[in-house]
Amino acid sequence: MAEKEKTKTDVDVIKRRLKEDRIPEALWPDEWGEKKKRPREVAFMDVNLCFPCGKCPEFCPVGCIEYLRPGTLPGRGDNQPVQDRFQECIGCYICVEVCAPLTDYDAVRMYDVDLVEAVLGVKIGDTKPAEYTPARPYEEYFSEGGLYRHLGKGSRLREKMNAEERKRAGFGEG
Repeated sequence: MAEKEKTKTDVDVIKRRLKEDRIPEALWPDEWGEKKKRPREVAFMDVNLCFPCGKCPEFCPVGCIEYLRPGTLPGRGDNQPVQDRFQECIGCYICVEVCAPLTDYDAVRMYDVDLVEAVLGVKIGDTKPAEYTPARPYEEYFSEGGLYRHLGKGSRLREKMNAEERKRAGFGEG
């Protein structure tokens, strides 16, 4: 019984923190917003850590996260991970904050736009590209063992918790 109450309390803390950070309820596609400015950071999913639960596409306010096409990653068949179409990403961190506490995969990281532009040889604009480009894995750059994985920023939720909340959530004293 005590363990069940602790889990409920932990979930309540996460829900409260998500609301405090103004993370919206999942949106229907006809409610998705538009990209209006060039973000400072964009999301990339670690395709080796992502076990496609479907949470981040559900919460993305601009609908730029999609499943990779069947056969994209060998050995995964139709069970492909998700990746975002980074040119459409608004840098809101919602996918990061949904992945880390709700799935324990912690597969999403945010990367500085200047880095992404330099690495991929692209320009990230202030509006959604006119032409659709399907998501790609970018495993060699942004997945575990990739060249730039260590530069990505993960969930900020832990640092926003107070000491009591961190302790209750199992993060220790401080």
